[in-house]
Amino acid sequence: MNEDNIEIRDSGIAGKGVFAKNLIKKGEVIWVLKGELCNIYEMVRRVDEGIEEGSDPLGVDDEVYLDLDELSRTFNHSCNPCGFIRGKSELVALRDIQKDEEITYDYSTTMNDNRKRIEELGSELWTMECNCGSENCRGIVDQFKTLPEDRKDFYIKNKFAPDFIIRKFIKIIG
Repeated sequence: MNEDNIEIRDSGIAGKGVFAKNLIKKGEVIWVLKGELCNIYEMVRRVDEGIEEGSDPLGVDDEVYLDLDELSRTFNHSCNPCGFIRGKSELVALRDIQKDEEITYDYSTTMNDNRKRIEELGSELWTMECNCGSENCRGIVDQFKTLPEDRKDFYIKNKFAPDFIIRKFIKIIG
């Protein structure tokens, strides 16, 4: 993991993105996403009050989030990502990432919110129209459980998702 190996630039996906300055090998840790650890009540409050965007928090456990710092929130989503989240917030290369390639991960792999619980808190579940442009683009970023079965299987069987998602879904898929 080396901040000297990544840089923020304009992205064809959305606004700014993070790009590789050099080749990043498959399995290499790209970055550990950082931010303030918050429970669901605090994240809902921050989003509803406009302090944070609905896309800012990273799910790291059931009803636990990281309110990401600026660099960490700049990694964009792709339905055909080159990175994945391992553990709680370690961004790892899913495959070799070429110099000048945008570094992405599938946001849906970090999303396992309970719609009813979110609505009980007076908020709504976050989703996003996808603009990744990949051949297999799903058109929407939504909860892990909404992914196509083959994609869920791929992420779980290869452990290309955070620990809390793997724990929850391995029983269902495995």
